[in-house]
Amino acid sequence: MNLKKLFLSFCVSFLIYPIYGQTACNCSQALKQLISKIETEYPGFKEKVKQHDDLYQAKKSILHKKSLNAKNETCVTLLQEYLDFFRDEHIVLRSLTAPHKKATNSTEKAIETKEEVMAKAISPEIFYIKIGSFAYENIAPVKDLIIKHKEQIENSKGLIIDVRDNGGGTDDVYQPLLPYLLTNPIRIMSVEFFATHTLINGLRDYALKNIKQGLDSIAEAKKIEDDLKEYKDNIGKFVLYGDKKVLIDTIAINQNSPSQVVILANRNVASSGENFLFSCRQSKKVKIMGTPSMGALDYGSIREFKFGCDNYQLFLPTYRSARLPQYPVDNIGIQPDIYLDESIPDWIDFAVHYIQE
Repeated sequence: MNLKKLFLSFCVSFLIYPIYGQTACNCSQALKQLISKIETEYPGFKEKVKQHDDLYQAKKSILHKKSLNAKNETCVTLLQEYLDFFRDEHIVLRSLTAPHKKATNSTEKAIETKEEVMAKAISPEIFYIKIGSFAYENIAPVKDLIIKHKEQIENSKGLIIDVRDNGGGTDDVYQPLLPYLLTNPIRIMSVEFFATHTLINGLRDYALKNIKQGLDSIAEAKKIEDDLKEYKDNIGKFVLYGDKKVLIDTIAINQNSPSQVVILANRNVASSGENFLFSCRQSKKVKIMGTPSMGALDYGSIREFKFGCDNYQLFLPTYRSARLPQYPVDNIGIQPDIYLDESIPDWIDFAVHYIQE
């Protein structure tokens, strides 16, 4: 398995496994070791601290004093306060000893069971598609939806894609939609992986699990080590994925497509949801309506990073976008073409009238 194929599989295989270890840290120890891990292995550390180093050092000092008397059951809040400094939605910390809250009322349960992928004809000329998540399990439902409604999509004047509250997942979910949305080839920025032992070990473990046992398994294992050499030789540095910073994606455009496309997006659109907006806004027939998205796109492909405290579980991104530092999106968001403020109660109705005008 070559490194490119390995990354394609590895980067969409974010599965959460509980950790049952032997080292349970007190709060002061946990903070110290968490800081060490962030400062050495978080891809965005230098960029996010360089203009705010005084604030960062002050934050560390304050939290260190608090941690000396913090009880273990409330320590996760203190650790999260430290992580909040970086304002990165792809940093995730969990306490493995604190109880997880479950949905207890009908409203919460309704949110959990809300249909994420659906479609309907609003009129003979306008078709509507809702994708509430780009989670891996929605790859098949979106493909099936497009196959089922292919004739309606192709014969519509306008298409509304509603991705409000879509927190991301994998870009594979929306790929089948692009032939109907694009008018021209699009530019896609590559990524730079931050070479760490955690990344290398994760890639190695994932690849070894996928080796078929047999006579050639030793040769395949050696090939994996050869593929990882560039990362092993550049620990603590960024390594470009592929050989180009900018890729031109010449997606085959469906000639029978709506002439107008409106994408509805709000503050809760993040990660691959923003990648979708980033790609689609390059089309000459797409208008993004709503509010700026969340701004969680500069760093991605999260992976578990152990920091010596088995009573906590930490996930960090492993790459940064090659857009950086010239074109940051984090905490800025993808800006809409048409801003919809609170005076517009029904965004779908607004989009329909826009298409019909």
